Amino acid sequence: MSATPTEVYRAFLDAVNRRDLDAAQDCVDVLRYRENCVGFTPGFVDWKAAREAIRAVWVGLPDLHVELRTVAADGGAVVAHGTVTGTNTGRLYGVPATKRRYEASFFDRVDVEDGLIVERVQQADVLGQMRQIYGKAFGVVGLAALLVRLP
Repeated sequence: MSATPTEVYRAFLDAVNRRDLDAAQDCVDVLRYRENCVGFTPGFVDWKAAREAIRAVWVGLPDLHVELRTVAADGGAVVAHGTVTGTNTGRLYGVPATKRRYEASFFDRVDVEDGLIVERVQQADVLGQMRQIYGKAFGVVGLAALLVRLP
């Protein structure tokens, strides 16, 4: 029996939580995959660029963790809502570490075809994240540093 789209998505996130991008890759169609992590990728990117984006985030937030609260599927489409947490112990896009923890809500929309993820759109509360990491005034500076790297 093959995995359901929800099981494929959960396996993908479990691999990311373990920092195992090889296992995450087993859940995606590397030839067709496209991802838009709003605020962290410059629009839609392929699997190779998505891997690099998550590695860049792990530099600043090595304990990044995703916790799902709600997951629903209709055919191959999966939507999810949850919480992402982390501690800024490294440089995040060039900005020095603050050693502050954050918690932000996020949502994902994932398309699964033939048992593999072909598209993912993820949106987190980036401004809330940056304000928690860098403080209210400097949160805008942190957000600006993130946006400067986007084309």
